[in-house]
Amino acid sequence: MIKAFLLNLMIAVPLTAIGFEAKALDKGFIAYMLNDFSTALSEWRKQAELGNATAQTNIGNMYEAGNGVIKDNVLAYLWYSLGTIHGSDTAKENKGELEKEMTPTELTVAGEMAEICIVSEYKNCGF
Repeated sequence: MIKAFLLNLMIAVPLTAIGFEAKALDKGFIAYMLNDFSTALSEWRKQAELGNATAQTNIGNMYEAGNGVIKDNVLAYLWYSLGTIHGSDTAKENKGELEKEMTPTELTVAGEMAEICIVSEYKNCGF
């Protein structure tokens, strides 16, 4: 009986931790789908600052499309770069496509901004 309790606890605790992260992303996604871009950005920014690649990619999408923010390819590329660093294949693909539309100067600026963002621990990321 104690073994079963401990086994359930060992499974439940990690799943609960995953649930907290997923809940924040879901709240951002739901807000985005309801065109509440301000809330979506706020929710995803919290996760992005923790290094969450999906949230970083979603922010990149917002800047690329101009949803709730001023359309800005430099900031979109910055966030796609961060998402790529943290393992998002979607960010990598989007970054590659966006790169084709950008000037060398824009790419340099985006790279420098990504560096500043990382060094500042996500406090200075072009928001």
